[in-house]
Amino acid sequence: MKKRQRTTLQRLCFLAKQLEDSKHYALNAIQPGLIVSEKKFVTFGTNQFTRKEEDDVSEEALKEVIGELHKLAKYLNCNPLQAALFTAVFSKAVNCSVDFDDIRRFFDIDTIDAQFLQHDFMQLTKTKLLELTDSRHRDNYIIPKEILAAIHNNLPIGEIKQEQKERTRYDFVTTIGEWVEDNDIKTFELLRKMDEEENNSETLSFVQMVKKMIPDGRDRVMFYDICYDFISSRRRVSDINDTLNDIFDSVSERFMWGKQLMQNEHELIQLDLIEIEPERLFSDADMKLTEKGRKLFLEDDFELFADEKSKDKRLIYPEDIPEKALFYNEELSRQLNLLKENLQEEHFKELQKRLEENSLPKGVAAIFHGLPGTGKTETAMQIAKATGRPVCHVDIAGSKSCWFGESEKLIKRIFTDYAEQCKKATLKPILLFNEADALFSKRKDSTFSNVAQTENAIQNIILEEMEKLDGILIATTNLIDNLDGAFERRFLFKIKFGQPTVEAKQSIWKSKLEWLPDEDCQTLATKFNFSGGEIDNIVRKVTMSEVLDGSRLDLAGIEELCRHEKISGSRSEGIGFRS
Repeated sequence: MKKRQRTTLQRLCFLAKQLEDSKHYALNAIQPGLIVSEKKFVTFGTNQFTRKEEDDVSEEALKEVIGELHKLAKYLNCNPLQAALFTAVFSKAVNCSVDFDDIRRFFDIDTIDAQFLQHDFMQLTKTKLLELTDSRHRDNYIIPKEILAAIHNNLPIGEIKQEQKERTRYDFVTTIGEWVEDNDIKTFELLRKMDEEENNSETLSFVQMVKKMIPDGRDRVMFYDICYDFISSRRRVSDINDTLNDIFDSVSERFMWGKQLMQNEHELIQLDLIEIEPERLFSDADMKLTEKGRKLFLEDDFELFADEKSKDKRLIYPEDIPEKALFYNEELSRQLNLLKENLQEEHFKELQKRLEENSLPKGVAAIFHGLPGTGKTETAMQIAKATGRPVCHVDIAGSKSCWFGESEKLIKRIFTDYAEQCKKATLKPILLFNEADALFSKRKDSTFSNVAQTENAIQNIILEEMEKLDGILIATTNLIDNLDGAFERRFLFKIKFGQPTVEAKQSIWKSKLEWLPDEDCQTLATKFNFSGGEIDNIVRKVTMSEVLDGSRLDLAGIEELCRHEKISGSRSEGIGFRS
């Protein structure tokens, strides 16, 4: 009587029991010489394979196992050795996932012999017969539910496999990104897992291109993680410190990679795949994909993100600058209009062209100096708004580092970053140094002081960068007398902001308190010698009083606030009269 054919499920159950009993002998029967550890031999046909004395594995039993393995291999479209490994996973992964050590123990082989099985085992994941789970500690594998469904229903597996969702580059970087964020995975293990995942995803053109462009695995895993952050975070950026801490166990490696990144010397920056984007100048720095990096990663989906060209967080854009009315005397107004007109794009391009033709520096630098509260900074912002230019506002406090030698690098990076912004921007931004005397002050005797040496080195860097400036620089200061003389000729415009005239002050009062009668505005302007900033303070107090009392102050109430504005009461009285 003809023996009834086993179903796929029956075949797997039979093989699982027989393989576990015959252990590594079956593996050597499938592929002679595979297991090379020195043990006693037993003959199977014309081949010899290892055997322990106490084990009882007959040649007849092995023949049946081998026959069933060839049938299973045909069903799975793999080789018999891979079919045996698949069976081992099927046996052990009924209620949980398994790792490669579980398979090694299943066949009773040592770690050295297990290395000969690694390639075939990984092939099972490449052909989607096994699936890598999201393990927090090690590689764990399961049989995909589609494959199990085909086995249980004795259906052709090829049809099921074709219906499986094709793995995408987004799936790939998500897998890598989740591993990077797993603090339990060490650097060497992360790189090994990435290498395996790359092999499993070798059909993806994205992976092929990245491996070709970026030879160092550490650089690749960083790039993949930045791509993962691009699709998983709202801001589409990666924090440098967090990324380095996630990838590298070694502090020295974190420091080395961080230094390369912050000095724009890293391979990914040199390849123009990523760029550094500080949240503010010299604050916590982020990394993000460049346009080239986005095109490499997104491929045909690049256009979907075309409207996602996020604003540079270091810049203040003209549309974000509130429009304010400013009032100047005739001379100041004339100087500012000259500067503003020259910064209009059509004039600025022509100006730079003429300067270059005459071998003169192409940059336009201006310094606004005068008493506090006279509108220097606000004027710079309003000029930016009027000319449609973003502002790169330098954080002076952040540019001075307590670490010896770091301040010079930070200052250098101001101009390096600004030069990059000028290249990318439609209109060159304005580089604004507010309270610039902190950096542009007179040089000191550096004979005995490291601090003086550092500050002098900073000034030398600024002088050199101003000489080759190819953009717009505006500096403001309340302490013009502290400015080093070497900077004077570098400023094309030197504009002094004095106390506003009576007429200007009257206009300021009226613009701030529209409900105040004109004659009262004139009285306040005549009686109190305030700057625009000081008038702003009074207006804020008037508003506070209105909120608390529900009524507006009269002229007497406003004058009372004015008398207490300055620390010295006598200084609050201006060129007018006393009441």
